[in-house]
Amino acid sequence: MNRGYLVLLLILHLFVSCKTGEKNSNLRGLNYQQFKDSVIQSDNGVISDTENIFDAPCFIPGTDSLEPLLVNIDTMLRREEELIKRLDSMKSNISKEPGFTEKEKEIISENRKIVDSFLLAKKDTADKTGCREIDCPLFALIDKSKQVLYLYIFGELKDSFLVSTGKGKKYETPEMSLRPHGPLLVKYTSKKFPGGNYLGLGNMPYAVFVKGGYAIHGTTPGNFAKLGKEASHGCIRLHPDNAKVFHALVKTVGLAQTWVAIKDSLP
Repeated sequence: MNRGYLVLLLILHLFVSCKTGEKNSNLRGLNYQQFKDSVIQSDNGVISDTENIFDAPCFIPGTDSLEPLLVNIDTMLRREEELIKRLDSMKSNISKEPGFTEKEKEIISENRKIVDSFLLAKKDTADKTGCREIDCPLFALIDKSKQVLYLYIFGELKDSFLVSTGKGKKYETPEMSLRPHGPLLVKYTSKKFPGGNYLGLGNMPYAVFVKGGYAIHGTTPGNFAKLGKEASHGCIRLHPDNAKVFHALVKTVGLAQTWVAIKDSLP
């Protein structure tokens, strides 16, 4: 009985090691600069909304529940999918119908699956691996005193991005150190104040939800000048190019191999 139990443990250990190794290998041979350059692509001719939507008293991560927020996102995505079907059926009769691009269809479909999966699971990804903080393949360290996100890959500092965390006591971004719970959404728009848009991806593009309603996400052009200063309602804002890079890295390595630490200051 004991021998069988030990054999089972060994098999499980090897299985987990193989899975972890497979994920790690995705970053082990990564040339970060090439990865970053390939992720950031210019969208010539696409106009972004410059509205400072985040200056409105919209979603407050510390007090608003995440689940109703995701239900709203799910409803929005279902409506968009239904609209796509209707427009597609009308194309044979209506010329010059703009409809949705194939890329937009893919984004909507992918986000729908992510949200559905997250709502069904209703559980976080905490402590599924043994790594913590800088020992994880991907580690984001946010210093609120400097308003900077430091990006580490396998313990090596690869980049740093200006951020905007919560402004004032009501909206202050709390200290935390944890494996992000998810989900990851390419396209997201605040449902309380839905104005603002970045290249068709809403006013919170490339969102990585860390805990509850707190997310690391891109911001709209009207807020670019505020990066490096406290300005948000609790989330961590990034320039959308940098948010896109971070989002892509998290998707590459996986939530279970990612760690986010938010500190008031660093020694």
